[in-house]
Amino acid sequence: MASIMQRSAIGSRAGVRPSLRTSVARRTFVAAAASVKELNEKFGIAGAVSVVEGKSGSTMVTLKHACGSSAEIYLHGACVTSWKQASGDEVLFVRPDAVFDKSKPISGGIPHCFPQFGPGAIQQHGFARNSDWAIASTSADPNPDEKDPSVELVLTENDYTLKMWPFKFKAVYNVTLHGELLQTDLKIHNTDDKPFEFTAGLHTYIEVLGIELAKVKGLKGLKFLDKSKDPSKPEERIDEADAITFDSYMDRVYLNSPDHVELDVGTGAAVAIDSTGWEDSVVWNPWTTMEACYKNFVCVENVQFGKPATVKPGETWSATANFNVQDSK
Repeated sequence: MASIMQRSAIGSRAGVRPSLRTSVARRTFVAAAASVKELNEKFGIAGAVSVVEGKSGSTMVTLKHACGSSAEIYLHGACVTSWKQASGDEVLFVRPDAVFDKSKPISGGIPHCFPQFGPGAIQQHGFARNSDWAIASTSADPNPDEKDPSVELVLTENDYTLKMWPFKFKAVYNVTLHGELLQTDLKIHNTDDKPFEFTAGLHTYIEVLGIELAKVKGLKGLKFLDKSKDPSKPEERIDEADAITFDSYMDRVYLNSPDHVELDVGTGAAVAIDSTGWEDSVVWNPWTTMEACYKNFVCVENVQFGKPATVKPGETWSATANFNVQDSK
């Protein structure tokens, strides 16, 4: 399988025009438990969106753009596990210890952290990554001549979530391929009669050529919480480096981070992340605590952590993160 680490340089598709949002195909339902075949009959769009059986029999949605790019999203955890460029190069990283049988969250790709980021009162990183989401709709819109395949997934409260977090909510997650760009949009609706607070994040794993070559840019001058030594008592520091490099275990939360951050993957290419709504960023690499794979990925995460989000009844919190492969600077 081709990989992002095989490329020498990758051009961006910054010139692709925004979608006209005039739907050429849109299928809208809320899917309860159903077979893969039934889901595909309801939500599949020829040449653009398919519902298929993934690893360990878990249900997966595949998006395919006319330009050749593709993405795979498992309903378990609403986890994006693959994002390939038109060349076939994979951008995301899934750990070798990942399992897909729903016994635990999928380790890799873009897992969700909601309604808690990190350790705390409920399970690590919350329940969203360990829950089955439902397909709400799929679409393929002109751009203006190409189709932008998209899937919208939803998660609402149930007995499992209410035992941990006693609030009614509706999480809506939209994943779209806009040319070679991967676009994500998360909305948290408060359907309860009382306000709630939460922390959240997209725990994005990105493949790199080698950890010694990886560089994160765009965070210079920011305050960060260094959780490397003692996560329960993080040290506050200021990052003065032009770029973050890796030579040991790293777990940092950058507070009030900018809406544009880049990861140079070491091949002449970089993954640019442009976001709205996510106030903070995390940079994480497990180093030799994951001997089998630490050299092959860096997590650059969009998070809401320093200040929990507060949502009143009937209101909505929203955030977007768009990923683009481009030449490194």
